[in-house]
Amino acid sequence: MRIEELTVETAEKYREQIAQFYFENIRSCAFLNHFTSEDAYKKIGDFIEHLKDRTAISYGAFDDEKIVGFIWSYVHQFREEKRMYVNEIRVKEAYRGRGIGKELLRLVENKAKEMGLGAVYLHAEAGNIDARKLYEACGYLEERIQMRKEISSRTY
Repeated sequence: MRIEELTVETAEKYREQIAQFYFENIRSCAFLNHFTSEDAYKKIGDFIEHLKDRTAISYGAFDDEKIVGFIWSYVHQFREEKRMYVNEIRVKEAYRGRGIGKELLRLVENKAKEMGLGAVYLHAEAGNIDARKLYEACGYLEERIQMRKEISSRTY
């Protein structure tokens, strides 16, 4: 098992698998039932463009030549503070519980520290208990609560 910073070349090589991670994550914990694998592939194209212009910070976890996890982050202004935002983190289910997610977060945190940023932040779905446990174990605290109410498109 190895973890390394993702380059444009590596991201291109594993684009299909990274897009599948992204698709699975969106479909498993978001309200985007219309989100397709083609949408994920396009989004990962955007991610690769951010790697090219050096606005994305990303690491991949590899088992031999298979990518088994990745993290995608970038600098974001949040109110008065520049922070590192974790846009996406995903570890294949068969590889969870091995410390991969913790290591990916640690690498992003170290990069944020090197850059002089004040914090790292991320969003977690309320029902994604495993992810929330990971984040809490890594020292992340709740900062905001986002709420949603579905409104029918039907007129009355």
